[in-house]
Amino acid sequence: MELDGNDRIPRCCARHLDWSTLAEHLLRDFPELSSSDVLRELAGGRQAAAMVGLSADDALLIAELIARSQLLMLAGRSTDLARLDPLSRGQRRRLEQQTAHAV
Repeated sequence: MELDGNDRIPRCCARHLDWSTLAEHLLRDFPELSSSDVLRELAGGRQAAAMVGLSADDALLIAELIARSQLLMLAGRSTDLARLDPLSRGQRRRLEQQTAHAV
């Protein structure tokens, strides 16, 4: 399945009861990715949810959506999803300088 920017992030269940079940489902849904990639993205989503102090149920939901979004991109199944510029201001400036010198 491939997504464009207008699609919703697909979910396997309406609700997950715990982190281990969510991890199992993500591993099942992204067999083309390594387990370390899947678990890393879930951990990142879980950390982001914890930082804003969500309830346990909301944290599971938000972490799942964050992880699935990242995993869809890693797996090459999504296109046109909004992303922040991954370069820091300093990295961007160096890249622009290198490009200017190359011309």
